[in-house]
Order: sequence, then C-alpha cells, then structure tokens
Amino acid sequence: MSHTLETSGIALKTGMDALMKSVGAASKTAQTIGIEMVDFTKRSFEDSVATAEKLSKAGSPGKAFEIQTAYLKGSYERSLAQAATLRDLYLALAKDLAQPFQSFASQQGFASKVA
Repeated sequence: MSHTLETSGIALKTGMDALMKSVGAASKTAQTIGIEMVDFTKRSFEDSVATAEKLSKAGSPGKAFEIQTAYLKGSYERSLAQAATLRDLYLALAKDLAQPFQSFASQQGFASKVA
C-alpha cells in the first residue's frame, strides 16, 4: 500500500510538472500570437494611411487606379503571409500544450493502452 501511495505521489508530481511546463510554453506562444496580431494591425493601418495620402495626390484617375491596385495586391499578399504565420503559431501552441502530457502519458504507460 505504501508503494502504491508513493507511486501515486510521484505520478501526481510528474503530472503537475507537465501541466506547469505546458502552461509556461503555451503562455509564451500565446504572447507571441498577440504581439504578431498587434504588429499586423499596426502595419495594415500605416499602409492604409500611406495609400490614402498617395491617392489624395494622384493626378489622374488612372494613377489612382494604379495606387489602389498596388494597395489591394500588397494587402492580399500580407494577409496570406499573416495567415500562414498565425497557422504556424497556433500549431506551435497546440504542440506546446500537448507535449508535456504526451511525455507524462508515455511515462505512465498510457500511450501503449491508447494507441
């Protein structure tokens, strides 16, 4: 019985350690996601303002159309790049959350029972 309690205590401590590692890694990744979103929003706003200034100085409808086309193309490309960056960060977040528990599960012999 004492051995069982000792084993349970070790498993509980290992599980808590895994939880703390998971939370720590996830919070760093979540912070990176937040910073990335703020930076993207700031860059998008600055680009919109710069484009509005260019449009106000456009001498002809043709030049205005050219400025708008360049803005839309750049905006689309930046949005695709941002989506890829966020996808990678969210995948990293999921891995950060799961990795310590995968290690814990394999140490406890759960992995072979689940697989």
